[in-house]
Amino acid sequence: MSFDLQYLIYLQDFREAVNGAFNDFFLFLSEISYGVFIWMIACVLFWAVDKRSGRAMFLNLGISRFLMQFLKLTFCAYRPWVRSAEIKPLESASGYSFPSGHSVTAASNYGTLIERYRKHRAFCILMAVLIVLTMFSRNYIGVHTPQDVVVGALLGALVVLGGAFLWPLLEKHPKWDWLVPAVGALLSAAFLLYINLKSYPTDYDAAGKLLVDPQKMMKDGFKDVGRFLGVTVAWFLEKKFVDFSTEVPASAKVSRCVFGILLLLLYEQILMPSVTGAIADVTASSWVSFLFTFFELFLLVFLYPLAFKTLEKRLGKKKHGENADPCPPAEAE
Repeated sequence: MSFDLQYLIYLQDFREAVNGAFNDFFLFLSEISYGVFIWMIACVLFWAVDKRSGRAMFLNLGISRFLMQFLKLTFCAYRPWVRSAEIKPLESASGYSFPSGHSVTAASNYGTLIERYRKHRAFCILMAVLIVLTMFSRNYIGVHTPQDVVVGALLGALVVLGGAFLWPLLEKHPKWDWLVPAVGALLSAAFLLYINLKSYPTDYDAAGKLLVDPQKMMKDGFKDVGRFLGVTVAWFLEKKFVDFSTEVPASAKVSRCVFGILLLLLYEQILMPSVTGAIADVTASSWVSFLFTFFELFLLVFLYPLAFKTLEKRLGKKKHGENADPCPPAEAE
């Protein structure tokens, strides 16, 4: 047995030796480093705290997830339990194994916070610890090998470093903003063409069942391509036609976050799975998932900011009108 699988067996034996004492902790860490919680962080940062850092986080997440899916669907590495029946993971996981999507996302998300707030040493150390713990959690749970998580973290870190150079450059030269959605559209079209035309492994088990269905694995790729295209287009439109400010009263910040997060939860946890899950055909479901994730990022980065900026402007005018003195004093003669 290869070293990477032996390492997972060792962790599995440790889990059993301590009667799963740390299982819930690492499952929790894994959950908050990939799911809707990650998008919540980006939303709160973007809508109410630090807009430039929020923009960077959205772009870094979109790019890193896009590149992660490119590598996954290129190498088509099987999950550890497919490679060895001795591996008994704590949770199921879809998609191919290499690289780890959780490690990519954690490094991109928490790494963006480290890059943007690097003067706050204690905070940066905490974010770095979260990245390392997320990487280890994927090994501990048994769904990724060491090389999966290391390459995933490196990919996320490289995207953050690239963004640290590129995004300030675009801030200084806004005439080049159009390149972001243009490149996003070209890469998205090329990637969708690539994953639909390339060949995939079709290995079968002893019972004649396909070990991994490529069509189902491609669906994850469609989702992250949708997010990538959505964020690049929405980034451009918000910057050009909305350009809201986070310099607003605390009550406005709270309102933006509360209603926006509710909208996000309803969309991602209820609407999207109920619609895509009802479509039996995998290819059709993949394209619908692509549209849903595209609109999700389009909503979070462009449409929702447009809505709350318009509403806040109207409420501000109304309040200003109510506070105006209806009977101004007569001018002195």
